[in-house]
Amino acid sequence: MRHEQVTCDGCGRDLTSTSNCVDYRLALTVEGVPSSGRIATLMHIEPPLNRDYHFFRVDCLKTWMTKGGQP
Repeated sequence: MRHEQVTCDGCGRDLTSTSNCVDYRLALTVEGVPSSGRIATLMHIEPPLNRDYHFFRVDCLKTWMTKGGQP
C-alpha cells in the first residue's frame, strides 16, 4: 500500500488529510505548457521549480516566497 504525506512548504503543517469536513490546499505545480504555433521562442523560468509545492493558505505561500522560494 502506498501512503503519500503532504506538508505545507510554508509552515510545515500536515496537509495529508482532513477530519470530517471538506478542506482544500494550494498547490504550485510544475507543468509544461505546449506551444500552439509552428514557431516557439526559447524561454525559461527563474528559478526553475524542481518539484510541486503545497501550501495551507495564501499566507504560507507568501512566507515561502519571502524566504526565497525553494530550499
